[in-house]
Amino acid sequence: MKNSNNNTYMFKGNETIKSVNDASFMFGKYVCRELEAIGMRSSYRHVMKPLMEQDGMTQLELVNLTQLKAPTISITLRNMEREGIVRREKNDVDRRETHVYITEKGREMHAKILEAFDRAEQLMLKDISEKEQATARKILAKMTENLRKEVGGDVID
Repeated sequence: MKNSNNNTYMFKGNETIKSVNDASFMFGKYVCRELEAIGMRSSYRHVMKPLMEQDGMTQLELVNLTQLKAPTISITLRNMEREGIVRREKNDVDRRETHVYITEKGREMHAKILEAFDRAEQLMLKDISEKEQATARKILAKMTENLRKEVGGDVID
């Protein structure tokens, strides 16, 4: 079965919007392929980054930070724990809280994730000059700001 970008059919002819969407889709597809090659589910990257920045976060903090649903975080963490990437510990004072810690295996995997993203960036920017990149950043920042004004909030880092 052919992989398809489900958002493509939604565009009514604006090639700029279609191109932005296609580039984002292909970047994600490349990263997912690279992560699968190292034995990691692509969904793990949403949890890995915040844990590398602040180990020991609660599950609720991860929900709020990633803007993923609580059941999604719970299932993701359960799978990561089974694979030895994270460990969860109940708070001794408040047993309702569960803190999440990244393991040594998780830290090693994080380094591989960063390498995969670096390869994706290098491939995506191949043969694109600094001037072209600067122009693209300005245009994309305006597009992002237009949408942010309408929907509110910030782009997730």
